[in-house]
Amino acid sequence: MDVSKEIRQAIVTGNVFIGADKSLKTLKRGQAKLVIVSSNCKPELLADVQHYAKLANVPVHTFTGGSRELGLSCGKPFLVSMLTVVEAGSSGILGLGARR
Repeated sequence: MDVSKEIRQAIVTGNVFIGADKSLKTLKRGQAKLVIVSSNCKPELLADVQHYAKLANVPVHTFTGGSRELGLSCGKPFLVSMLTVVEAGSSGILGLGARR
């Protein structure tokens, strides 16, 4: 599975929140189905995400690239450390959670 392509498809056809603050809020509300973090995400932020994801039983996938690559995968001209998938749309992005 091409993760970058699936992320782009989820953004176009589904409901995805980009950024640490929005992702954490979505995760705390129990709306998230999958959280994707960059490989260079801050350790304290990653610890928070893993804690709330465990409570909500939501899978966390670590993107192989850094924040710059994750931002480019999202089609954004800025760094993205984290994103949350609420609705996958026509992408197969939720398959990442099944592979953990």
